[in-house]
Amino acid sequence: MKIFSKYIVLGLFALGTFSCTDFDEMNTNPNSPSAENPATESVMASCMRKAFHEDRFEFWRGVVLHAERFAGHVEGGYAGCWWGGSTAYDYNEGWTAGVWDAYNAASFNGYGGSLFANLKIIIEYYEANPEADYANEFIGISHTLKAFQFIKLTDLFGDIPYTEHGNIDIASPKFDAQKQVYDDLEAQLRKVVEVYLVDDVLISTMGEFDLVYGGNVSQWRKFANSLRLRMALRRSFVDEAGAKLILAEIVKYPLLDSNEDNVMVARTTSSTDLQNQYYGFFKTWPGTIPNAPLSWDGYSLMWGPGPGAFIPAREIVETMKGSDLFAAEVNDGGSATENINAVAGIFDPRIDKFFMRPNGDVDGTHKGRPARADYFLKDGNITTINSDEEEGSVNNYSWMHPSIWYDGGTWAPVSMDYAEVCLAMAEALQRNLVSSPKSDAAWLQAGLEASCDRWGATAGSFPEDVVAKYNVASADDKFAIIATERWVSAYTVPHQAYSVLRRTGHPKYCSLDRTAKITGVWTNPDGSTENRSIEVYAAGSTNYKLPQRMRVPESEVSVNANVPEENKDMVNKVWWAK
Repeated sequence: MKIFSKYIVLGLFALGTFSCTDFDEMNTNPNSPSAENPATESVMASCMRKAFHEDRFEFWRGVVLHAERFAGHVEGGYAGCWWGGSTAYDYNEGWTAGVWDAYNAASFNGYGGSLFANLKIIIEYYEANPEADYANEFIGISHTLKAFQFIKLTDLFGDIPYTEHGNIDIASPKFDAQKQVYDDLEAQLRKVVEVYLVDDVLISTMGEFDLVYGGNVSQWRKFANSLRLRMALRRSFVDEAGAKLILAEIVKYPLLDSNEDNVMVARTTSSTDLQNQYYGFFKTWPGTIPNAPLSWDGYSLMWGPGPGAFIPAREIVETMKGSDLFAAEVNDGGSATENINAVAGIFDPRIDKFFMRPNGDVDGTHKGRPARADYFLKDGNITTINSDEEEGSVNNYSWMHPSIWYDGGTWAPVSMDYAEVCLAMAEALQRNLVSSPKSDAAWLQAGLEASCDRWGATAGSFPEDVVAKYNVASADDKFAIIATERWVSAYTVPHQAYSVLRRTGHPKYCSLDRTAKITGVWTNPDGSTENRSIEVYAAGSTNYKLPQRMRVPESEVSVNANVPEENKDMVNKVWWAK
């Protein structure tokens, strides 16, 4: 019991950053853990907050600046923005260490920080006290939270400390192979689904402490099984046989089956509580609007994206518009005639819920900023994008929908939704990895309908149009359509979008080496000019290639000889992407 109390303290420290007011109102006293009152609920609330609602620095500099940007969903590079074409593509120790430390920072209770340490102790406590109320349920939910967090960590970095993670006696833990991490997490989640969360009960003591499901165990079970589905598809190209065996077991049990099951932590308007993560850094450094207010979808905007913000990338905007896209636009030597947009010709109605058209003009055309680009040709002159009066202006582009980042916005962070499950099943069936009473086309349509519903977009004929194109496509093109829609549907779920792109190679437009060049007049610092060919895109630390991981920071490498060589370079693929 003494050791249990020791580990609870740090969780309560984390709770202090969560919201003192909310927990006071719940009339609880989490500061007196004992065998009779181990403070499980309040500590688990803190763990959910950490897992599903990252702190601002971790979310801003890690999730958005790296995963979401690498995925081709957001971009910077407008005049006054802190993020240029090479930002994040060039390795940055401070930002990388900030993300790594969020998962792995050492503390008095061991390497790994409060989330992993507290979940470990909760699991050990209830395993030692199986007669305690909801013992199985607390063990199952804890394993699910732990697995979710470890999946994020290993998908970003590859091999990670796992078996020695959180061991108080090991300051420099070994790195376990990503496959071994996946194998163990799958075994744990299978037990969660088949043993710990089999009883359809409501944990009465959780109430508002359960930030996702309000103590509904059946929904936690669906989430755990759906995590297994996400992981099975991840491994399916490098371990097809293993993926098939796992999928055959997964479909025996419930998955998320409506948007009511979405893994979502509701946002609040409190400055100290769970405010919108995007809002946190958009609002801190707001930008001015010359002709304020701008209006979009019921919002009246008095300020806009400032220096630390992001705008939509051209890649996702043009994909959703159904535009023709060609490899030659981004890749030197790429085809200028083969259309590589898998959903070309189909307008996606979610685009007006994802983004605001330039200047809020409902008759305008959506425009995204080319990802990673530094230069463009203007009247034959090589021009930097962010220095140009038009192309460098943030007002020249679409913005993220105001509901995501503006005052009073309704967006709440979703870590997994029903649409993801539907589209994952569509892929599994299309590739003959599993069987199901519902066809791959039916799952595809259900996923698109669910995503439109979640975002409040009028679907119209969009799902049917995609399915019609899918039904007459080749096997390769069918896969490309599903993978592209999985990538689009993961908007504002950056870890997932980035993983889909790395694993599937789709959208192909985003996965190609960014080696395209332009030839024109170059103005030297002294004012003289010359004709020159120059790369449009920033080389970054990966020499124009798509970053395949976040590298382990030097702050870890310098003190831990166990860091694998592969983990020291952003260009090296993680296990499931090879």
